[in-house]
Amino acid sequence: MTLREAFARSINTISAKIGSELGFSTIADMAHRFGISGNISTYPSMVLGTSDVRLIDMTRAYAAVANRGVGVAPYGITRVATADGRLLYRHERQEDRVLVAPWVAAGMTDLLQTAVLSGTGRAAQIGRPVAGKTGTTTSNKDGWFVGFSSGITTGVWMGRDDAKPVAGLQGGTAPARAFHDFMVTAVANRPPEQFETEVPMPDWQLEPEEQLWDANQMVAGEQPLVDANGNPLPSQPIDPLAPPAYGEPPRGPAPDQTELDRIFGGTPPPPQGSPAPVERAVTPPSAPADPAERRPEFSQ
Repeated sequence: MTLREAFARSINTISAKIGSELGFSTIADMAHRFGISGNISTYPSMVLGTSDVRLIDMTRAYAAVANRGVGVAPYGITRVATADGRLLYRHERQEDRVLVAPWVAAGMTDLLQTAVLSGTGRAAQIGRPVAGKTGTTTSNKDGWFVGFSSGITTGVWMGRDDAKPVAGLQGGTAPARAFHDFMVTAVANRPPEQFETEVPMPDWQLEPEEQLWDANQMVAGEQPLVDANGNPLPSQPIDPLAPPAYGEPPRGPAPDQTELDRIFGGTPPPPQGSPAPVERAVTPPSAPADPAERRPEFSQ
């Protein structure tokens, strides 16, 4: 079973497996990052929704996903003015905070859209792209549906104040239908939104896996070669007697070393087509007797 299918059908065993691999504390930290304000259990049962969550917090978290991973702060009052029009208060937009990268939010949106298209949230379809998810607690005490479309995020909760079971209550039934009935009117004058579900990762974020490297390639400083499907190709053995070839290959002709040889005292190579000059012994000049005369020579 794929992750997409498990998410769309609310298969909790897959959620439990992923939770154990990622770490329950990591999941709790991410939930708080998205605005979940209550205490979150870090026991394995957390993936089944055992922690109490406020509806406004869940709606805020989904709004951040709809906002391409940028946090959204809910507010209820936009402005306060007197009867004569004097402005007393205006809501100031808070500084944007990136919660997850855009390509992460795109992947989450893709899963949420699948849950509405072919999963437990089919009753929330409104004739335009919708992304959302159902939720049902044990014994049908709570039913949830939270989703977004065309720039509006809506959360629906149904249940009893005394936490008693409600016969037949599931997130994909009455809550999803309530979401549908509200959103049909709410987005009527808005253009349909086509979700970005395939945002590419930047090159610096693509880290090679360890199994794609071998010692020969690491010594040579080369990247592993892959085929069209991204599978690594077998590397060619490297001759241990060959000189190391680090860095990029030279571009263009080699620079003229004559001036460097003159400065640093090297022997310039003979010009092509001419015989090499006969080396002669050179007697170094004798040092001056007076130490004061031993001054370094500088050339400009």
